[in-house]
Amino acid sequence: MKGESMHNEFELMNIQAEVLFAHDSLGRITKVNEFEGHPAPRLFWGKTKKGNVLRFRGDVPSDIANKMIEIINNSDDTNIVLAKIINELEQQTKISSIWMGPAYVFEDYKVGASQAVKVTNDNREYLEPGFKKLLTELKYREPCYMVIEDNKAVSVCFSARNTDRAAEAGIETLEEYRGKGYAIAVASAWLAAVHVSGKVALYSTSWDNYASQAVAKRLQLTLYGTDISIY
Repeated sequence: MKGESMHNEFELMNIQAEVLFAHDSLGRITKVNEFEGHPAPRLFWGKTKKGNVLRFRGDVPSDIANKMIEIINNSDDTNIVLAKIINELEQQTKISSIWMGPAYVFEDYKVGASQAVKVTNDNREYLEPGFKKLLTELKYREPCYMVIEDNKAVSVCFSARNTDRAAEAGIETLEEYRGKGYAIAVASAWLAAVHVSGKVALYSTSWDNYASQAVAKRLQLTLYGTDISIY
């Protein structure tokens, strides 16, 4: 069934920015919203049909930030805008990397049987063979669901990032077990749990991650915008 709470693209992108990054009292982004606390990008640009969501790191001078806001809001050509804002940012410090990718929302809540089981203290050892890193981070990634085959977890879906309003899915399947529908099974179970909590369920990836985009297509996720992070 369709989700009970629907947001437009601009609202979703604002929610996405909150999920992706920690913010200070002035609305500047400080770090990635994960327990490791990696530094935030200098600029996050969430591009949607309803408008642009912009977040700047605290060390970006206000005059440069204001110039970039003006550039972004006065042109629809992403490539031209990117060239201009890169030029602005490099007046301060050379850019180290740029990350771009699609942003999706889960809109359909599917009720039904699933092969996926919730990861608990009683069964978490199934993560050890293929998902050791996730096992060490589990308390930060809940809820987490897995499909078990050959006495080990072969596909998982977990909360990559979390806020009170939303959760972003992380989906991983061991290469030799792909193409069996396991990603859909774990994602559907994760979505059901997030739905019960009342949170918005999100998913994002990079434009060059074709496997993740294929998963999004199979899950029939709704594309609502593009994430651009410049470091």
